[in-house]
Amino acid sequence: MEKELILMYARQSRYTPADWHSTMHSHYFTEVLLVTEGVGELQLTDRAIPLRPGTGVVVNPYVLHTEHSSKKSPLAYLVFGVDRMRLADLQAAELDVVSFRDDHHTFRPLLDFMVQEYTDRATDSAIVLNHMVTAVMTVIARDRWQMLPADSAQVPRDAQMLKDYLDAHFKEHLTLADLAFILHLDKFHLIKIFRESFGDTPMNYVLTRRLAESMTLLRTTDYAIGQIAEIAGFESQSYFNQVFKAKINVSPSLYRRLAHASAHALQET
Repeated sequence: MEKELILMYARQSRYTPADWHSTMHSHYFTEVLLVTEGVGELQLTDRAIPLRPGTGVVVNPYVLHTEHSSKKSPLAYLVFGVDRMRLADLQAAELDVVSFRDDHHTFRPLLDFMVQEYTDRATDSAIVLNHMVTAVMTVIARDRWQMLPADSAQVPRDAQMLKDYLDAHFKEHLTLADLAFILHLDKFHLIKIFRESFGDTPMNYVLTRRLAESMTLLRTTDYAIGQIAEIAGFESQSYFNQVFKAKINVSPSLYRRLAHASAHALQET
């Protein structure tokens, strides 16, 4: 990495039932969190990562995720956003999320300082914070992962416009021809710029968003499987079952039972 990284924010988050909304979301920048108290899970589209004190997680740009907390042992963590980078393994393979441990309390005082500096907004705090976040990410990544440039400013306007449209309309029936007509762009151009910007095809991204929505509904509602398939935008329950099992490795009904069991175990913790 030749460029200095840019800190987007640094803050402390704590679970409170009134204002904690566990909905799947993503960021155009990398997000890093370090658990300080409590028990929970980081939910991805295909798995959940246990969160305990000392657990650190780096979430790469555009990776769908959310956090769940135990009510008996509420989750608290330090979190910051960092622009201009993403993590890859040492062979430069794509990653969605990586975990690390802070068992020797290396990162906690650094993140505490970053949160305080970001909150105080003292003279030249941006310079201090950008230097600090560059150093922290270098320590996290060294000998294990590779920091690659991912400057959000380089995302083409057409690619961002397409992503914004897909995020707003993924539950609807969509084809590449529809998207090309609506956005007044060639469909092959759409495929090319979307893959170059976000590492995926537009239609696969739609499928990922539909799966994420269905997983949220399976965890949080009592809707029938067929209703969930329809709400999330799948053309039929049988197709939903087929895709869900292929991508998530379990059926929707089994996922619901496992998610409920996991949520119950969190509340008992």
